[in-house]
Amino acid sequence: MFKDRLVVWVLEYVFGGVLVVVPMMGLVFWRLARMDAYICAVQLFVACLGVVLISCASSMRQRMLLAERIDTLAEQVRELSATS
Repeated sequence: MFKDRLVVWVLEYVFGGVLVVVPMMGLVFWRLARMDAYICAVQLFVACLGVVLISCASSMRQRMLLAERIDTLAEQVRELSATS
């Protein structure tokens, strides 16, 4: 379970952050240079992909935490039913 959390964390913060920051920095620093519309569109598309990746990974992390809570609750119910 720890390895799964680590993979989700890496995807969420590192890879997704790179997908958002790099194209946006390109748009900011290349604002003065002449740029074609398709380059801007590609950079914005990649940044949007990064935002989607971050949101999906964040929801996956929340689902993993919920599954862990459900497992803990099921174990407690099992223990209570065994003692009764």
